[in-house]
Amino acid sequence: MHDNLNNQPDIPVDSHPDLQQHPQDAREYYNRGRSRNLGGDREGALADYNCTIQLDPNHAKAYVNRGLLRDRLGDRQGALSDYNRSIELDNRSKTSYYNRGNVRYRLEDRQGAISDYDRAIQLDSAHAKSYYNRGLVRAYLGDRQGAQQDLQTAAELFRQQDRDWDYQRTLEKIHEL
Repeated sequence: MHDNLNNQPDIPVDSHPDLQQHPQDAREYYNRGRSRNLGGDREGALADYNCTIQLDPNHAKAYVNRGLLRDRLGDRQGALSDYNRSIELDNRSKTSYYNRGNVRYRLEDRQGAISDYDRAIQLDSAHAKSYYNRGLVRAYLGDRQGAQQDLQTAAELFRQQDRDWDYQRTLEKIHEL
């Protein structure tokens, strides 16, 4: 733990063996955060991502994962802030743009959401979920033709990726237009 001479807050180590051996290793907190999140311990995961970021303020993936948790916990502004920071650190992360697009949509920034889905697609033209979500936003905004194009592209990508449930769901959305 820090001795607080540097005005750094204490970082809890607890009984995790890797953290006892390496209490100042951001990767250990990040990895434990991922494990805690997978195990359903969202609060514990959030604490570990906070420690990761405290130890390594440039850990882009920690911001992405903390953003996901904050969004799930209802802290949309916190999630948006985390995605903004992750994009500052790594502007080639389709995941950061995709997730920020989702949060922007929930915050009723529809054009911002489309912009983020556009960027995610630029970074990975096979990212079916970005086409799907952009199609939904376009439909919401009344752009039926754009929505249909995006949803058809998403359906084809889902089919190619053997994601049958997503493929069928997308076909249903196309028929609803």
